[in-house]
Amino acid sequence: MPKRNIPNYRLHKATGQAFVELGGRRFYLGKHGSKASRELYEQRIAEHLANGRRLPPTKTMASISCQELAVHYIEWAEKHHVKQPKSFRHCKKAMSFLVKHYGKVSVDEFSARSLLYLQDHIVNSPNERNGSPLTRNTVNRYVGLIKQAFKFGAKFGWVEPSTHCALQVVDQLRKGHTTAPDNPDIKPVDPDVFEKTLANLPKRVADMCRIQRNSTMRPQDVCNLRMCDIDRSGDVWIYRPPNHKTSYLGEVLTKYIGKQGQAILADYLVEKENAPEAYLFQPKDTVRDRNVERRKNRKTLNKKGDVQLSQQNRRKENPKRAPGEKYTTESYNKAIGAACQKAGVPHWTVNQIRHLSATEIRKEHGLEAAQIMCGHKRASTTEIYAEVDHGAGIEIARKFG
Repeated sequence: MPKRNIPNYRLHKATGQAFVELGGRRFYLGKHGSKASRELYEQRIAEHLANGRRLPPTKTMASISCQELAVHYIEWAEKHHVKQPKSFRHCKKAMSFLVKHYGKVSVDEFSARSLLYLQDHIVNSPNERNGSPLTRNTVNRYVGLIKQAFKFGAKFGWVEPSTHCALQVVDQLRKGHTTAPDNPDIKPVDPDVFEKTLANLPKRVADMCRIQRNSTMRPQDVCNLRMCDIDRSGDVWIYRPPNHKTSYLGEVLTKYIGKQGQAILADYLVEKENAPEAYLFQPKDTVRDRNVERRKNRKTLNKKGDVQLSQQNRRKENPKRAPGEKYTTESYNKAIGAACQKAGVPHWTVNQIRHLSATEIRKEHGLEAAQIMCGHKRASTTEIYAEVDHGAGIEIARKFG
């Protein structure tokens, strides 16, 4: 008679949970490697073998715990947000609140009151990065993701539809009705601060900032610039990024690049001429430029005036952290932060470049022009980015006020 193997104690990489599959169903056991998860694994295996390798009739998917629902939801979110790592991180954080307080509770016992308790707890939880309170928008996002997880469970019959519907009565936090602070309005970066920062940036990152200012691109659109996505047939180049903020809605984003932007991109287009699908701005190119500059500026040379052979290239063959093929909004922002500190100017973020560009266009050419360049459907959205020219109002008041 052939030997039948015992199901393995396994790791779920996305969440760090241990699990075992029995009878076609996955059972989550807690933190992988912990003593408690090992003991629960032994208990599950013993019960399964004692029952003839069959699940007890009471063990149905309808009775899964909130922890199991959270893990299933994270598995789905990891695939769904494969191109949106920030959104996936929000999903994991929201599920961590659910697991921490209701992990072992059945999904059928989770009620609107339970969600209200979680909402209050999230409001009082500090930000892990700086210890400051979470903003109102962040709290609303986490609560909305918890609701979405129960909606996801209802699709597969793990959650009763009535349970999901009951959670909808929990309203979002409204401005002025909660202790959670609001996000401060994003202001345009000061043009003088912008120029001082650029003087302390690597050339490639500085050019990214200039392109973004000239074309009102979002940070991710600058990071995603490729030769194959730019139509250079006319005197004004047309850039249509395949992946952008609203691409999931089937919308096409069009950005216009004029003479100034074309002059900035010229060298990069020549550099990537044989690789049209490569990103124009790459961290590895910045690192290479920095290393070349360092070698040129070395003070210790050999008798021939050259760099010593042992010092010409000391790069590891397989470094643990190699520079990437493209900048992300996080690495782009990090470079800006370091340059601000070096220049001794107030810290600003890459999103403020778009606000500066939209404000300048609105001042010179009006709101409609700013709306077209930003790619907004509604002028009300553009008004968030482009500040009103209060100087014009002052001049009008001097004449008519």
